[in-house]
Amino acid sequence: MPVIVVTRLRLRDPALLDEFFTDAVAAIEQAQQSQGNLGADALADANNAWWSVTAWQDRSLMQGFVDSQPHLGISTRLDHYCDEATFVDWEQASPDLPDWRTSWRHLTADGKVAALLTHAARIGFAQFADGGGRHRVRGSDPRARERRPHGARPAEPVARRRL
Repeated sequence: MPVIVVTRLRLRDPALLDEFFTDAVAAIEQAQQSQGNLGADALADANNAWWSVTAWQDRSLMQGFVDSQPHLGISTRLDHYCDEATFVDWEQASPDLPDWRTSWRHLTADGKVAALLTHAARIGFAQFADGGGRHRVRGSDPRARERRPHGARPAEPVARRRL
């Protein structure tokens, strides 16, 4: 069954945009050329947030992509680029990429916060596109609990610029 992976990364400093964008394009191009890839897309959102979505024939082929260069090296630099990094994956019957609204729903319902050295990751929170709403998602901190709305629901992603 196809596996969908959605990533949301928030750039911690706009001055890193050129460096980040170069790596992001390299990762998307790698995904598109990887064995088992069924599709890849990315978008820029409000508040320096960057989304990607990929579809894979199965988990082992997706893991092969994750564990190879340049993705492997780029992922080790998330602390350098990001103050928030949230990921989710799921299986679905269709090999088609989901729309951004569906990706957002999965990310807010089941997303996991990456183990970054930032405050957001340490406490298990991810702040989404509206800049004000915060959701608790499973994080790297053992005290983090499942998602709990705190304030307004985050805005859905709004396509600003495609890679």
